[in-house]
Amino acid sequence: MRKKLSILYRFLASHRRDCAFLFLLLLTLISLQRVSSIPKTNFLNIRALNVTEVLPEPPHDTSSKEKDIFFLKEAMSTRTKQQVVRAEEASTDSVFDFEKAIGSDFNEKNLPETAALFKKVTRDAKVAIVAAKDIFQRKRPFTWRDANGALAKNGYAYPSGHTTRAFLWETLLVDLFPDKAGEIKQEARQKAWNRVLLGRHYPDDVYGGEIYGRYLAQEFFKNPRFQEEWKKIHEEVDDFKKKNPTAFVELPPSAPSPASTSVLDKAPSL
Repeated sequence: MRKKLSILYRFLASHRRDCAFLFLLLLTLISLQRVSSIPKTNFLNIRALNVTEVLPEPPHDTSSKEKDIFFLKEAMSTRTKQQVVRAEEASTDSVFDFEKAIGSDFNEKNLPETAALFKKVTRDAKVAIVAAKDIFQRKRPFTWRDANGALAKNGYAYPSGHTTRAFLWETLLVDLFPDKAGEIKQEARQKAWNRVLLGRHYPDDVYGGEIYGRYLAQEFFKNPRFQEEWKKIHEEVDDFKKKNPTAFVELPPSAPSPASTSVLDKAPSL
C-alpha cells in the first residue's frame, strides 16, 4: 500500500502543473455547465436577482413551523366544497383569470399583444421561481401527498410559484388598470390563499410568493426592452377602451375574501 501511495505521490509531483491545469479546466467546465443550464429569459437576469436579500428565510425554528402547520390545518379543516372546487379550477392559472377583477373584456382575443407579452413574462417568472426554490429547498407540506397525477410531482415549496405569478401579474395589471386596483389585489390574494386551502403550500410559502412576485415586477419595470414593449401594451389597452367605451366596466360577483388569519395580512417587506 505504501509503495502504491509513493508511486502516486511521485506521479502527482512530476505532473503538478498538468494536474493543476486539469483541475482548473474541470472547475471551468462545471461552471459553464451551471450557467448553460439556466434557461434563456426575455427580460430578467436570473443571476442578478437578489433572492436571499429580498426573501426572508422560511420558518426554521419549532415555534414558527408549528404556527405554519396550524394555519394550514385550520384553513383545510374550515374550507367548503365550493372553495375546493374553485381553488382546483384556478390551479391551471393564467393572467386572464383576472377578468374576474377587470371585466370580461380582458381576454386574449381583445388584447393579443398583451397576451403575447404576458406569455414572455410568465416564462421568465417560471425560471426565477425555480431559482428561488432551489436556494431554499423547503419541502412541501404533508398534505401535498393528497395531490394526484401531475400535481404530485416533486418540487420545493418556498416561495409558492402560483402566488409569485399572482402578485407579479397583480403589480403589472394595477399599472394598466389603476381604477381596478382594489379588485385586482383581492383576486391575487384569493389565488394565493387557494394554495393553502388545497394543502399545496404552507401559509409562509404564499407570503414569500407575495414578496417575490412584487419584487420580480419591479425587476421587469427596470428592463429597457420591457419598458418599450410595456408602452405598446398601454397603447393597446387605451385603444381598445376608446373603441369600446363600456369596456372593463361590468364585473361578476366578487369571490369571498381569503381567511382573515392568513399570513397574507402581514405587511409586505417591499
